[in-house]
Amino acid sequence: MRPIRLSIDLLIIGTVSGALVLGLRAHQTALAERSAVEATRASIAQIEAEIGIRATLGNAPLNEFGHPEAVQQAWFVDCAPCNALASKSAPWMECALPFEFGREHPRDPTFHGGRGAMFWYNPIKGVVRARVPESASDDAARRLYAEVNGTPWE
Repeated sequence: MRPIRLSIDLLIIGTVSGALVLGLRAHQTALAERSAVEATRASIAQIEAEIGIRATLGNAPLNEFGHPEAVQQAWFVDCAPCNALASKSAPWMECALPFEFGREHPRDPTFHGGRGAMFWYNPIKGVVRARVPESASDDAARRLYAEVNGTPWE
């Protein structure tokens, strides 16, 4: 009788320990994602501030709408802003193509297997958006995109 009780106790302890480890890991993952979202939001703000400074001081070629034609990584002497949700090997900034000039958001807000830049810039509207990783569902990706950029993706 005693070995059976010991086996049951060990099984209960193992199950509870496993559940605690999984719960802690899920919490840690959520905290890491929250940190990455906040860091990326700060990077967007840093880029937008630099765009505003360059436009005001005329330190960069401006288009007819008063926005820099492109955002240069060299503008950020100490450290270029980065998208903490992207891989470090992802291209830094993608400028909107002429057929996208009317858009507030990129056609595709996600990374696809390493394709797509960390950030998207529309020089006509002067907006910067951060792309997000693909998710299990389009709705999850759109929610994350809206959270990171502070605006819904249309």
